[in-house]
Amino acid sequence: MPAIRISQRHVLFALLAALPACTSVPPAVPAGPVSRSVAAGTTWTVAANTTLDSLSIAPQGALAAPPGKSLTMTVDGVETDIAPGSYSGHIALSVTDEFVVPFSMMGSTPKLQHFRQALYLDGSGVVANRSVLSAAAGYRLQDGVLSGVKLRSVGEDFNGLVVTGGQYTVQDAVIDFTGNGGNDFSGFGAAVLTRGAGTRLVLKGAKIHTHGVIRTAAVADEGSQLIVMNSELSARDGTLPAGYVSNVTPGEMKDVPWMLGLSGNVRATNLLGTNTTATYINSSISSDRWGVLSVDASRNARLTTIDSTVANLGNSGYGSYAIGDSRNEFYGTTFDVADYGVIVTGGDALFAASTPANLARVNSGLALGLDNAQLQGLAGRSTRVKSRRFGVMWHGDGSVTVRDGTVFDTAETVFLVKGVKAAIDVDGAGGARFNPRNGVLLQLMDDDDPGPVMQNGLQANVGVYHEPQDAASRVAGFDVAAHHDSDVVAKFAHIALKGDFFNSTRGGAAVGGGAPPSSAAGPGVIGAGAPGDAPPAGNAQPGGRNLILVLQDATLTGTVTASTAHHSRPVITAADYKLLGEVSNSAGAVVNNGVQVELQQSTWTVTGTSFLSRLIISPGSRVLPPPDQRVRLTVNGETRTPAPGDYQGQVVLRIVKD
Repeated sequence: MPAIRISQRHVLFALLAALPACTSVPPAVPAGPVSRSVAAGTTWTVAANTTLDSLSIAPQGALAAPPGKSLTMTVDGVETDIAPGSYSGHIALSVTDEFVVPFSMMGSTPKLQHFRQALYLDGSGVVANRSVLSAAAGYRLQDGVLSGVKLRSVGEDFNGLVVTGGQYTVQDAVIDFTGNGGNDFSGFGAAVLTRGAGTRLVLKGAKIHTHGVIRTAAVADEGSQLIVMNSELSARDGTLPAGYVSNVTPGEMKDVPWMLGLSGNVRATNLLGTNTTATYINSSISSDRWGVLSVDASRNARLTTIDSTVANLGNSGYGSYAIGDSRNEFYGTTFDVADYGVIVTGGDALFAASTPANLARVNSGLALGLDNAQLQGLAGRSTRVKSRRFGVMWHGDGSVTVRDGTVFDTAETVFLVKGVKAAIDVDGAGGARFNPRNGVLLQLMDDDDPGPVMQNGLQANVGVYHEPQDAASRVAGFDVAAHHDSDVVAKFAHIALKGDFFNSTRGGAAVGGGAPPSSAAGPGVIGAGAPGDAPPAGNAQPGGRNLILVLQDATLTGTVTASTAHHSRPVITAADYKLLGEVSNSAGAVVNNGVQVELQQSTWTVTGTSFLSRLIISPGSRVLPPPDQRVRLTVNGETRTPAPGDYQGQVVLRIVKD
C-alpha cells in the first residue's frame, strides 16, 4: 500500500476531536500554509520526505538529497523537475534510496545513471524506499495484480514502473510523461521498464503516452518478459537539447541517424539484452517518427505482435527493427508506416496471419499463458504492411519470411537490399500479395550510407554520400553464375507477381563512404559489433553480389536484370536524407552483379530487356513475351530458343515486336 502522509495539523485535529467536550478548551486554530524558500547561492539538503504548500527556489538556488539518496518533487502528484521557480499546491519532496545503473557498451567506461521511479517492484512487491509514492497515489497491489496506477511526469529522466523481479499483471494503467528521457539503450526515463531473467510483466488495458526526446513508452531488458495486451502506447517527438550533435554513440544518441533515410528523436518501444521477449497483443503502438518497435543491443531477442497496429504518425519512421539475431514475428498485424515496415540488420522477420495454428505455436513457445477463449478471440487476421515508401530495407544480413494472406501496399520498392546478404522466402498459397506503386519488387544496390565520423569522442552523423561516377570494373575471380554465401536469394512460391527485380551492385572497392574506414568503423558502429539504429559505415564490396531469383509454381510479369543505379543527386547530406535508397535503374550487362533466374513449374512474362548471368528453365516452365510480341534469348551473343535448360554466360532476353 502507498505511504500515507499526515501533517502535524491533521494530527492536532484528531487529538482535539478525541478530547471530551469542555467549554474551557478554546476552538482549534488551523495551522497556516507550510512554505519554504531557497535563496540564491544556497542549497537545501532535504533529509527526509517533506510536504509543502509552496516552494520558491531562487536562481542559483538548489535542493539536494543526502549521500546515497535521490530526491524527487511532485506537485499535486505530478513528477516535476526541481529547478528555480515558484511552486504551489500539494508539494511532496521524496527522499529515496539511490538506484544506480551503470551503462557501458563495447568495453567503454561505465556511465552511472541515477534512476528515479514512481514504483519499483522486485520479487517481494513494491519496494517503498526506491519508489516515489507521492507520484503513484491510489495504486493497489494484491495477489500479483497492480491496479489504480495513474502516473504523470513533466520532468526529465523519470521512470514510471520499474520491475526487476517477480511476476505481475498491471491492470488499466494510465501513464502520461512529458519531458526528455536519459538513455533509451537502458530504459533510463522510460514509462515502463522490465529488467532481469525471471521478470514477467503483463500490461492489460494500459494507456501510455510519452512526449519527449528518447522518452520511450516501454522497454524490456536483461532477459525479462514483457506482454502488452489490449493497450495503447504512443510516443511523440520532443525538442533536442541545445548544442546536441547528432551521433550514434550508445548512451549519447538522441535521434535516429539520418543515414537510415529517417528523422525523429523517440522510439516508442525498445527490446534490449539477451533472451529478452516482448509481445504486443491486440494493441496499438505508435511513434511520431524514428521507430515504433525497436530491437537494439540484443542477442536471441524475440519481438512478437498479434492482431495489433503499428504506426508512424509523422512523416518519417519504421515499424520494427530486426538486429543481432532477433526474431521479429508479426501475426495479424497492420503496419501504417512512413518509410519502412521493417529494417533488417542481423535479424529475421516473419509476416503471417493470426491463425489458430500459428497462435497455438506462439503461445506455447513464448509461454504467453493465453487461454482457449483468448486464443479464439484473436485468430483469423492477416498481416498488412502499408508504407508511404518501402516495405523492408536491409542494411545488415538477415531474412524475411512472408506467409498466409500478408499484403504489402507500398509507394516504392517492396524489398530494398543495401549491399548485404539477404534471404527472402515467400509462400503465397494463402493469398500473399505485393503492390508496389513504383513497380519494383526488389532492388539490390550498394549501401548508400556514408557512416558516422569521429568528432570529439562522438560518432557524429556528419558523413556525406558521394555516388561513384566511374563505370564498375570486373572483379577477377568472382563467378556471377555461382551461388555464394553472401548472395541475395529470393524465393517466391504459389504466387502471381507483377513488378521488376534489379541488381545494381558494383563490386570492388568501398563506395559512398563519408570518412576513411579507420574512423568510420570505430567503436559503436554496427560493422564493429555495435547496437542497432546505428548504420554500418561505408560499403565494402571486395567481390560482387549475385541476385538469385527462384520461382516455384509461380508467375511473374516484369523485368529481371542487372543494372546501374542512379540517385537523383550525386552528393547527399543530412538535409537530403530522404534521397537515400531512392534510385532509378539503367539495365545493362552483368559485371559483378550476377542475376540468376530459376523457373520451377513457373511462367515468366518478360516485359523489358533483362540482362542475366544464368537462366534455368525447368520442364513445365515457360518464358513468354507480352501479348503480340516475342522474346528473343541470346547467350553470349548466340540466339537461342527459350526452352527448358540451364543457360549461363551473358544471357539477355529482349522483347521484339512481331
